[in-house]
Amino acid sequence: MIKIEEILIKSGRHAQGGLGEIFIYEPENIEEAALGNLYLVAELQDGKDSSHLINLLSSLIKREYYSSPHRGPLASLEASLKKANQTLSEFADQGNVGWLGKLHFLCAVINKEKDLFLTQTGQTKALLCREGNLADITKKTVPPPHKPHPAKTFQSVVSGQIEPTDKLFFLTPGFFNFIDESGFKQILTLPRIESISEQIKKVLREQKKLPLLCALMLEIAKEEIEAPEKPNSDFITPPIGLEEIFR
Repeated sequence: MIKIEEILIKSGRHAQGGLGEIFIYEPENIEEAALGNLYLVAELQDGKDSSHLINLLSSLIKREYYSSPHRGPLASLEASLKKANQTLSEFADQGNVGWLGKLHFLCAVINKEKDLFLTQTGQTKALLCREGNLADITKKTVPPPHKPHPAKTFQSVVSGQIEPTDKLFFLTPGFFNFIDESGFKQILTLPRIESISEQIKKVLREQKKLPLLCALMLEIAKEEIEAPEKPNSDFITPPIGLEEIFR
């Protein structure tokens, strides 16, 4: 079981018309079950196209991901990202370029074997907390070109295996506008994802100006039975080398 907490401020008080969204998709039938759950976190600081583009990307990624379950999660995610890049390129060719350099989007998959596949663009972050150690998974992704190119928005997928009691945080850039890394690490000393979420909300309530932000927080329940160890896994036993878990 995966415990889920969400904090969503869709339009901050100084967001200049931007928008943030969180999407969670689950298999709808037994064929899709092997593909697991799909998690999307998005922020776009372009008021004109924000809602349309975020919803367009989320719907087409979800549709393509679950369209051919036999492909498996990695091939399905790669096909989804190829479709997303193609759509963004066509969108830009029509003169819609205001979103370039302003899109922050993270897409993650967790299947029933507790394999994690993840990609992102912009300044979204995926953080893994394991036994009190914090790792930035997104450091392993290939960053987009210095000069934004629509067809190269999503460039790489990182993968690894998660374990019972792991906590995952999928965050948009606004999150660290009100809480620094040291403060976040202090909050992570709390035992459960529910208490971590409540403490973050408490900090938010103290802010005079709320940022636009999305925070999707997952905890792998302790009762979950670990999947058998796989040969050639990308996983390296914690806590040593946490930053090398994902390649």
